[in-house]
Amino acid sequence: MDALTWLKKRKIAVLSGGLSSEAEVSRRTGKAVINGFKNLGLRAVGIESGHDLAQKIKQSGAGFCFIALHGKWGEDGTVQGMLEVMGIPYAGSGVLASAIAMDKAASKILFQHHKIPTAPFQILERQDKKISLKTPFVIKPVDGGSAIGVSIVKNPRDAAAAIKTARKQSRRILAERFIEGTEVTVPVLGDQVLPVIEIVPKGKFYDYKSKYVKGMSSHLIPARLDAKAEKLVRRYALAAHRALGCRAFSRVDFIVDKRDQPWALELNSIPGMTETSLFPESAKAAGYSFESMLLEMVKHSIC
Repeated sequence: MDALTWLKKRKIAVLSGGLSSEAEVSRRTGKAVINGFKNLGLRAVGIESGHDLAQKIKQSGAGFCFIALHGKWGEDGTVQGMLEVMGIPYAGSGVLASAIAMDKAASKILFQHHKIPTAPFQILERQDKKISLKTPFVIKPVDGGSAIGVSIVKNPRDAAAAIKTARKQSRRILAERFIEGTEVTVPVLGDQVLPVIEIVPKGKFYDYKSKYVKGMSSHLIPARLDAKAEKLVRRYALAAHRALGCRAFSRVDFIVDKRDQPWALELNSIPGMTETSLFPESAKAAGYSFESMLLEMVKHSIC
């Protein structure tokens, strides 16, 4: 299906902002997407997501939604479910895949089932405080994003504070063995695996500041991996995309250890599209302009 012809017949609503701690990043993604659609000569409007989102979409007369929301109440299947009920097509993964991708614990369980290597982990429910993993380990909210609430614990005495920080973002916590190595990310567009990007943060790890402040991290294409490790991360990225039931696009994060063994960290069903974001950077290396990348995303969402 020709996505451009299809979109010309419809008004596009780009949903951004929202109620999560990632609202500001979402607005930046939304702005970039709106500009991309307008560069294609399409009718695109931005809608700030809130409790009245359904009403705003209905009033806009939109015939297609591009969800540029990050975090809870947008990336987790809730908005996707609302659009399904409203009968409005949208970009990206459906309700179930979005919900699973947002839940890092559920994702890791599926990774294990599909034999995609992932670090040993423990799920901490609200009443749980004891961690069975040996240090160092990572504490993160189960359903958070943008590295908000994430801590690397090297001393067991610091675990309680790390858990407290993570619980500000989520009731459920994931403790995961810390694996030292090279951090890479692998975007998937349709059934195509885009170039692997190596991430080199200026700080101790790829935190919120490293992700969204210019100059706080370097992105290397091609990644400095040997041929075998690169082949594995590409294979595992597509396997993860399919295992979670994702549609159209996703981005899978990995750590490649000193033995060139990749370990899947998580899958992002709505990758960032800001000026420092990884997905459009990889797409550009594959020969896509920002606009042609958007059309590919839409094409694989509606076909």
